[in-house]
Amino acid sequence: MSPRPTARSRRFHLSETLNTTLSPRRVPLRHGFEWLRDGWRLLVRKPLTWIVYTFVTWFIVSAAAIHPLLVAAVAVLLPVILAGWTLACREAEAGRSIPVTMLFDGFRGRVADLASIGGLNLLGNVVLMMLMLAIGGEAFTEAMSNPGGLTPEQAQALQGRMSLALVVILAIGVPLAMAVWFAPVAVVLDGQRGWAALGASLRGIARNSLPFFVYSLLLALIGLLLFSLATAIGLTRPAAMELAFWGLMPLLVTSVYASYRDIFGGNREPEVPVEV
Repeated sequence: MSPRPTARSRRFHLSETLNTTLSPRRVPLRHGFEWLRDGWRLLVRKPLTWIVYTFVTWFIVSAAAIHPLLVAAVAVLLPVILAGWTLACREAEAGRSIPVTMLFDGFRGRVADLASIGGLNLLGNVVLMMLMLAIGGEAFTEAMSNPGGLTPEQAQALQGRMSLALVVILAIGVPLAMAVWFAPVAVVLDGQRGWAALGASLRGIARNSLPFFVYSLLLALIGLLLFSLATAIGLTRPAAMELAFWGLMPLLVTSVYASYRDIFGGNREPEVPVEV
């Protein structure tokens, strides 16, 4: 007879129980604010842990920038790392200790499902970028590499194509972001397969568009505040944007966890393989 799983063995694994039907519920508008509030409460429970996790994640992403293939690999595997963040959120909510190594516990679970989410996100963004380049032409390329170097003729040509570019972003970029948003959390907490997790995420946000608008607006305002503080101390705009993003990372992840819990009720302790 297999030994009964211990609390420790339950704690450090992703869900192994497949849940084929995730039904998101519709929540009130005010929950857009409450997700940030609840995310902040998780953040202040383990502030040192989130600082370490942010630094390690930043280091991995920054180190990958030395080669395009490494950038692609990290983009595919990023949901696996986010699985570790999600597990840490669950432990923080339960008041348990969080080892640094939990950041990589996603590699002990459904790696294929999590990596498929990252792969789809990477592919979708590549297709989106190719379409934007096709629409904008040389003017768009110049605007990305050297915004101040656009000639008046290039700027006018690019402005005329922005409406079509906006349609493409709304048609491809927004649904892609909605599908990816909750997908890693759905794999971790509810044992969803990759495609099922993407569909559940899309449905969850579509049913709660108004709370998500409030949530996104507040998140953007916090990011803008961090950016302003970074520029006030003398950082360049690119450095300030990077600092604002990574400074916002812990609250972003914890609030995503809180909003998933609210919409899907995803806080069950998963059944896991028994460690002998």
